[in-house]
Amino acid sequence: MKRKFKIAIGLLATVLIGFITFVLYQTRDDIGATFENTESILTKLQKDTRNAGFAVSVFSKDTILFQKGFGYSDLESKTPYTTNTQQYIASVSKTTIGIALLKAQEMGLLNLDDPINRHLPFDVHNPNFPSDDISIRQLATHTSSLDYNEKVVESLYVHDSLKKPSLKEFVTNYFKNKSYGDITYTNRKPGTHFNYSNIGAGLAAYIVEHKSEMPFNAFTELYIFKPLGLKSTSWFINDSIKLSAQTTYYEPKNDSLLPIDTKGVVLYPARDLNTNIVDLTKYCQAIIARSTGLLTKESFSDLLSSQLDSRTEINTVDNSAIFWMIDRNQYGVTYQLTGMNGGDTCMKTMMWFDPKTELGYIFIGNTGPAQQNRASHILIFKTLVSLGDHYTYNNATSIKEKLSFKWHNAYSRINGLF
Repeated sequence: MKRKFKIAIGLLATVLIGFITFVLYQTRDDIGATFENTESILTKLQKDTRNAGFAVSVFSKDTILFQKGFGYSDLESKTPYTTNTQQYIASVSKTTIGIALLKAQEMGLLNLDDPINRHLPFDVHNPNFPSDDISIRQLATHTSSLDYNEKVVESLYVHDSLKKPSLKEFVTNYFKNKSYGDITYTNRKPGTHFNYSNIGAGLAAYIVEHKSEMPFNAFTELYIFKPLGLKSTSWFINDSIKLSAQTTYYEPKNDSLLPIDTKGVVLYPARDLNTNIVDLTKYCQAIIARSTGLLTKESFSDLLSSQLDSRTEINTVDNSAIFWMIDRNQYGVTYQLTGMNGGDTCMKTMMWFDPKTELGYIFIGNTGPAQQNRASHILIFKTLVSLGDHYTYNNATSIKEKLSFKWHNAYSRINGLF
């Protein structure tokens, strides 16, 4: 009996030691970023990798902990990429559609659970499910069954000066006149399958425009950019944004970075917000703080909470909020953050925050994502999170707070593996 007891104790001890070792391994900080070494770490990453220029920011809801530009906004002239350098932020732009929808709901113009056809001057139905309405919420969570339709999306790139503030012409031609051919839908019932769609995002922005009787750019300027004091943020480069501050964009090709004359897109709310790291940080800080100058407490809860349950098939992210994503394994971070990624052949953006620690992390760069610089994006983002962890732990005012943070870190990372 004693022998069996000793064996059981030994096995238990082995399992416990193994579990502790596993926890320590999963929660290790293999970067070790501090306020003293972060700049040198990121400088080396910029010089040693295929990123022409970028800016980063680490911040709480009311304090900027670290913010700096690295590399060049133009390689030929050696113009530095600074915190004032302007660029498109790709799909991170979509987060403004979510805020605009909640603001429109507060104004009584719509309800997220309304069928979209109640707020459109034409009819939109998935012909595979003719009796099932598509809701605004489904557009906002990419579960509407509208397909991405890459062939059409890729045809919508135009010079920025040719973009129109109103989305009416495109959505009418696409959905009503079918000028772009047949509308493509998935073969999944609306609300049952996550399928990322720029077309769906553009349609959601148009609903805001149609119901408010304001072009989407004017609506977001009035209800988002002005209240937050975002003076360097616009959908159109000629809207008081300094042309001299615009970056050159680069596409990785073999061992070179090729300058690209990037264009805007007709569905500008899905991709074309032009800003800098200073303004984008202010924007994300307002989201973390749930600024009452932007939305009500109830609206923020709807905006940022998980919208999808087990009835929805979702493979690419953990969950979706209202045009915000909830996901883990974002560039080496194995626990859930809230935010959005963006990218094109010549730009890369990452904007995420941890709802528990209320720390945010942003990267915006003028070089497109490619297999060759994927590793550098991981290291850059992990450095930002490492600095945030360093700040949180060292600013804890008690042993209890330090242990609570360590537990949050350990639990979140281990939970993120399953």
